[in-house]
Amino acid sequence: MPSREMRRATRRHQQKDGNVVKKKRQTHPFLYAFSVVLLVVIVVTFIGGPALSRSGGSGRIIFGYYKNRPIEFVPGNYFARRVNDIADRMREGTQDSSEIRMIDVWRAAFDQTMEHVAVLDVMEDSGVWISDDKVYDTLIKSGPYTIDGKFSVERYNNTSKVEQLRNKHLYRELLIVNQFYTDVLLGLRESPMELQFLTGMLEEQRRFSLVSFPFSDYPDEQINKYAEENRERFRRIKLSRILVKSSEREASEIRNKLVDRTGSFEELAREHSADIYADKGGDMGWRYYYDLEADFEDSEPVETIFQLEETEISTVLESRFGWVIYRCDTPALEPDFDVEETRRVVRDYLMRYEKGIVEDYTVILAEGFRERVEDVGFLGATLEENYSVGLTDYFPINYQSYYFLTPVRSLVEQINLSSATYSEEFFIRGFSLAPGDVSSPILLDDQVVVLRLDDVRAMPERDREMVDAYYSNYAPSFLDLDLRNALLDPQYVEDNFDTVFLREFSSSRQ
Repeated sequence: MPSREMRRATRRHQQKDGNVVKKKRQTHPFLYAFSVVLLVVIVVTFIGGPALSRSGGSGRIIFGYYKNRPIEFVPGNYFARRVNDIADRMREGTQDSSEIRMIDVWRAAFDQTMEHVAVLDVMEDSGVWISDDKVYDTLIKSGPYTIDGKFSVERYNNTSKVEQLRNKHLYRELLIVNQFYTDVLLGLRESPMELQFLTGMLEEQRRFSLVSFPFSDYPDEQINKYAEENRERFRRIKLSRILVKSSEREASEIRNKLVDRTGSFEELAREHSADIYADKGGDMGWRYYYDLEADFEDSEPVETIFQLEETEISTVLESRFGWVIYRCDTPALEPDFDVEETRRVVRDYLMRYEKGIVEDYTVILAEGFRERVEDVGFLGATLEENYSVGLTDYFPINYQSYYFLTPVRSLVEQINLSSATYSEEFFIRGFSLAPGDVSSPILLDDQVVVLRLDDVRAMPERDREMVDAYYSNYAPSFLDLDLRNALLDPQYVEDNFDTVFLREFSSSRQ
């Protein structure tokens, strides 16, 4: 039978007059809508979803801390359920189950859990508590014991006591968090002075000419120079691998079987290896030196691997993920930088792991252009090196790109300024210029730009009307962003996600 508290809550729920709900809907339509959204969030977050994958294991994994409160994954807790919910939504319409997608799921769940714990901390300090009656009422209305929207005594009785307590705890937490946002966001009062300040900030719109220096133009001679200076990093070797996470002793036993030929490498890999290559008999294919560097604390094991002869089995090596045994399928080859594919690999490596080198080179190039502008003018400097000149439309300070404001947009198709929207430096430097002035180089994602202010105009009346109309809708989102920044102040947050995820899941079998 359901608990006494649950039976009482069920009776209370059944005795409620439907007219009360109707009256609330009519008297406070916005608050009623918010309550409906709350219940939908609870249903989406906690009902259904497949069982947790083996990635989480059965133990406790701590990814970080908020004011010494652990941000932990335990099967069935808030973090775990967020992983399931986000994974379900990301799987819709795709069969992609790559490790990168897995990282995206877990990172999003971690970030949401960090904010969740931060709010709980604030509410606990404020003495806020949700009664058992409120928790049970919510469980009855939309909990995991409902079938077709109705509470099922049978489903409740078939749920273990441990799971019942876990659900009660989770629902209390979620109700506390939602109470926080209800109090803050629904209590928001718009300030005429704030609207006046916002309108004043947007009053001025600017149009710029610009020259872009994309990273994709990083010259081949610089690529070749880096390649020659780092030849060893682009050696490659064809390998198979067995990864053992349990113990070095087990890895040694497996290696003995390989040496004694009491088991084939492929069979032992499929049976024992704990990585994504196991199903292929351990076959990793071709691997560059820099690929393996990331797996070890230092380069000594990598040198050992690259000295293997064909079919030779390595010793048991300790990696960042466990103990590994390699078989050399094709001995190491020196890089041939005359081959286009090899040069492409070097370029990709630079853009991924040594992007700072490209950034520094490009900033220096752009700074040289700006200095020539002082001598020969903007047009003259562009003609000297045959640079293409871009042009923007008029736009205000539209940081974060709110759609009711004119966006930062290039009128030249070859130049993409989408990342400028999220660059404080872009707006600060651009809106500090006097007409005709040229900016210092501005780094934007995968390019560097130099701006010249061409013209300034007042905000058109149509745009002013848009600001007035949408301010009421966007004020809560501004406050929400401020709240998140205040809650997740770096002094309170210890984020170990990348390190822990790498240790626990990277290269683990899916």
